[in-house]
Amino acid sequence: MIENPNAEAIFGASPAHDPFQAAKASAMKAAEELRAAAAQKAAEFRNAAENQAQNFRATAEARAADIKEKAGEFREYADETFVEARERFADLRVEAERFAREKPLQALLTAFGIGFIVGNILRR
Repeated sequence: MIENPNAEAIFGASPAHDPFQAAKASAMKAAEELRAAAAQKAAEFRNAAENQAQNFRATAEARAADIKEKAGEFREYADETFVEARERFADLRVEAERFAREKPLQALLTAFGIGFIVGNILRR
């Protein structure tokens, strides 16, 4: 059946010397190496992203703690200011009551004048 003994060598019937099989094996090996390199790079990127996220988280936590501390200080200042304002209001109220008892007509005219001025300002 075989007419030409060199036909097997020409068409690559011999698996040991098949250039297509060798190229396929080489391509498979290169693809596997490329896949391994891609997996390694992906792992490196993932690690770098995780490190960056941890750095961001640490920075954010530090800034949040600073803001919380400053808010606490501001709250203390606001509380002190509120207490001071309440004391001043109480003093002014006592003064206004004393003034109204001592000079009722002058207090009434002063209240009317202030009301008139504020009314004109708010009307505009």
